[in-house]
Amino acid sequence: MRVPLRPTPMDLTMHHMAQTHPSIAQTIGVILHLEGTPPPIGELRGHIASHLEHEPRLTHYLHGPGLKARWHHDPAPDLNKRVREQHVTPGDESLGTALTSLVSRPLPDMGPLWDVWLLSGYAPGRYVICYRAHHSTQDGMGLIGTLITLFGTGPTLTADLRAPAGAGTHLDTARGMIAASAANGVWNDAARPLTGERDVNWAHVPTQLLRAAATVRGGDTNDGFLATLSGALRAWSSSYWGRGTGGPLPAVTLVNLRRAQERDRPGNLCTFASAPLPWHEPSAESRLDHVIAATRAAKDPARHKAMRSLMDLTPARAFHALATRLTTPERATITTSHIAIHRPLRYEQDPVTRVQPFNWLPRNQPASVVACSYNGTTSVCFVTDAALPGIRRLPSLFQDALEELPQPEGHLMPIQPADVGATLQGPPVGNGESADTVDFALIKNILVDQAALPAAPITPHATQAQAGIDSMAVTVLSMTLEDRLGVLITEHDLATAPTVTAVVDLVSQRAAAHAQSPTTAGDSTAEAGGLAIPE
Repeated sequence: MRVPLRPTPMDLTMHHMAQTHPSIAQTIGVILHLEGTPPPIGELRGHIASHLEHEPRLTHYLHGPGLKARWHHDPAPDLNKRVREQHVTPGDESLGTALTSLVSRPLPDMGPLWDVWLLSGYAPGRYVICYRAHHSTQDGMGLIGTLITLFGTGPTLTADLRAPAGAGTHLDTARGMIAASAANGVWNDAARPLTGERDVNWAHVPTQLLRAAATVRGGDTNDGFLATLSGALRAWSSSYWGRGTGGPLPAVTLVNLRRAQERDRPGNLCTFASAPLPWHEPSAESRLDHVIAATRAAKDPARHKAMRSLMDLTPARAFHALATRLTTPERATITTSHIAIHRPLRYEQDPVTRVQPFNWLPRNQPASVVACSYNGTTSVCFVTDAALPGIRRLPSLFQDALEELPQPEGHLMPIQPADVGATLQGPPVGNGESADTVDFALIKNILVDQAALPAAPITPHATQAQAGIDSMAVTVLSMTLEDRLGVLITEHDLATAPTVTAVVDLVSQRAAAHAQSPTTAGDSTAEAGGLAIPE
């Protein structure tokens, strides 16, 4: 692909901050837990080398002073320095220590800012591949795109920015971004100043507990995550931090603005939106309802389009000034982010069973919390300022708060997800008909079995909201239909169908048109390991 001549304002801001404050590492990444025999390091290097030509994020980096930096291209970075291995003594505790140390290790300081680590020896039949990158080169969705290029089976999901956005939406969006940087005075306690020393900890919870609680109230997994985080922070503040508990806690969440044609573009195509955390609400139900209401605007496609327009039009200096305001002690805020990976990941034939994210923490900030949902588990990384008293308890408090979330009556936890290496049956070769009949039963079975939705609300005349079909369920439905029927129906098109019956009719019409197409009839589209993993 042709890399744009000018980096985005977010790219330049991150690059400028890295040069101004070199002691604050901007390392983000993921830890892939795999089952199988660890590969020789030379073999892993060869695997990554074979993808360099098709993954610009691995061959491009920002070079130059501050906001004047430009993209540079290194088509053949030295993989001997960027793909390395570490033997870990037996035991999961040894692995945890090694991973915590690896997260804080400096990235290569020349050329493209990324590396890959292979960790093995801690348990038979298991190993870890850790991918790390600098935030000026990759955002969260870019990082997932790189993962899918290297270890995946399908395309990266991207935002649909086609919805119209009027002047009023642009104005409201701009006001929201400015309001997110308003002074709040929660974290600038002169008696307990933040020191900049970082702690990194994780919690791992069943995704369906987050999802089920939120979907019946019109939310999604991200809402369940934010409501649970609010409960954990409420419990922590009651014991350790009494400031600012009379109202919502100022927080921002990162919003993906990457268009479909920008799948491979390096850099940051995201922005921040206000997402106040209702830690002042006494019940889990009220916290969940407040979060769902607060995040509704950020999910609006028109608001996304306005956010992207503002990002494209805002001068780098103005964006940098706004971001700098967020890093002053009196305006400090918690940063949150949630990503979901629906396609299975693997190295060769070894399945990735869990994805563990990690993030960085800007200066003068109390905490950055990022969650990743994959294969039925949501792993949450807490990067916190070590000066905060009792803050290391946050992962355990998060798990306690999850137990307080209201679960649908009669809802059962889903059966353990199928092995990552499973293959869905595709349409048979040689005729234009699918092995699956497109009817209400098919759509309902996919939503229940693959998207893990409760069955009872899914009726023919139910609206998508009444059936509990949120954006994540739509994504799983889109990918499963592609795998089973060979029919690509975008998430945007599926989401526009007002009722479950309308969804069935849409899929039936598209499947019939696909079967009659002379360019596609008879083609088998089953892909190895093409099973959509429920969130």
